[in-house]
Amino acid sequence: MQNTFKNLILALFSLIGARLIVMYYFPLTDSTEARYANTALMMAKLNDWISPYYDYGVPFWGKPPLSFWAEALSYKLLGISDFAPRLPSLLISLATAWLMYHLVKTLTNAKSALWSVVIYFGMLLSFQLSGAVLTDPFLSFSTTLSLVAFMMFTLTGKCSWGYLFFYWPRIGTSCQRSFGSGYCRWHSILWMLPSVKTRFRLLKPLPWMKGTLLMLIISVPWYIIAEMKTPGFLNYFIIGEHFGRFLDSGWHGDKYGYVHKNPHGAIWLMWLAASLPWGISAFFFGYQSLYQHTKREMFLKLFKDPIMCLLVIWALFLILFFTLASNVIWTYVLPSLPAFAILLALLLNQNEGSLIQNYPKMIAFNIWFVPVVSLIGLVIVLWFPTLVMSEKYLIEFYHHHASSQEPIYFFRKEILFFYVLYE
Repeated sequence: MQNTFKNLILALFSLIGARLIVMYYFPLTDSTEARYANTALMMAKLNDWISPYYDYGVPFWGKPPLSFWAEALSYKLLGISDFAPRLPSLLISLATAWLMYHLVKTLTNAKSALWSVVIYFGMLLSFQLSGAVLTDPFLSFSTTLSLVAFMMFTLTGKCSWGYLFFYWPRIGTSCQRSFGSGYCRWHSILWMLPSVKTRFRLLKPLPWMKGTLLMLIISVPWYIIAEMKTPGFLNYFIIGEHFGRFLDSGWHGDKYGYVHKNPHGAIWLMWLAASLPWGISAFFFGYQSLYQHTKREMFLKLFKDPIMCLLVIWALFLILFFTLASNVIWTYVLPSLPAFAILLALLLNQNEGSLIQNYPKMIAFNIWFVPVVSLIGLVIVLWFPTLVMSEKYLIEFYHHHASSQEPIYFFRKEILFFYVLYE
């Protein structure tokens, strides 16, 4: 067991090390990552910590400011580089992993807790977004904080966890659309259905009055100040970003991106890709475990046990919610991956880790697949830089060969981009 624990620590440090290498050398790419990095850079340069800006004088209403605050601060501390705005995503992902570790260790043991973290960082989407300039890692942290806080409050009765359950909406609504503020409420409603009377008793001890008041005092002022500073923000952010975007597949209200039209149910394929390689293996491991339990036993364990029930709802809710939506992208499933990693770690821990002992090659492949592929991809990009959507090397080439510091003019027409260098 001790040897396995040491191997898990080595695997975790390898995953984080690989992510740091890719973060440092891989150029800012994709129009979204570059746009968010530029928004944070303008915040740092303007010292405007209230409203993010899409361009000078053009407020960015698409996202609240928490991730931009962190990235702007990183620019202030580390200077301008591709690495600086990515570092906060890694740090907040590590915070998410710590919450997962703490919960699973309380439920079982340290080895299973470490497994949950290794699985989480070893999935394609969580590995990628843990070093990307996006708001999704911050939303994932906020939902993980809320649900872990509630479970820890249920398990330990400590009041501090109860207050953290109410503090998460402040974080959630500061890092992503306020869909995040209702995310855990839906979990709570579904979680109560199997046994309303019993589970209501678990909810009752929470500090509802003080916790709600604390949440409102912390979260509401920024929204009021942002609306006063840039009128129209609340209408765009609350109505457009939360109803138009998700209910209207042909919604054209997005000021900063474009509508993603996908077939209904595409979110399931996105989840499968996001969870690679562990998602596919989980079906196999789950099938193997059925030999040891009857369907009735599995049902009682998943739905009668309040902790297991909440973990299952957490893992599935987002995928079910977006099944009928067309305007979806694969990053939407990130908040569900911590629960999936926890459930898989608990499954692997059953019967003293018999699944791990019986399928060591599959386990090793799952651990090393994403970091190895990412490092190979990094080498390919460094060798063939034109393969990625980034103008970093074009600008570096210009500055290296230009006789004077002439400006670089950028023209955009529809979705085509033209770069013209004036000498």
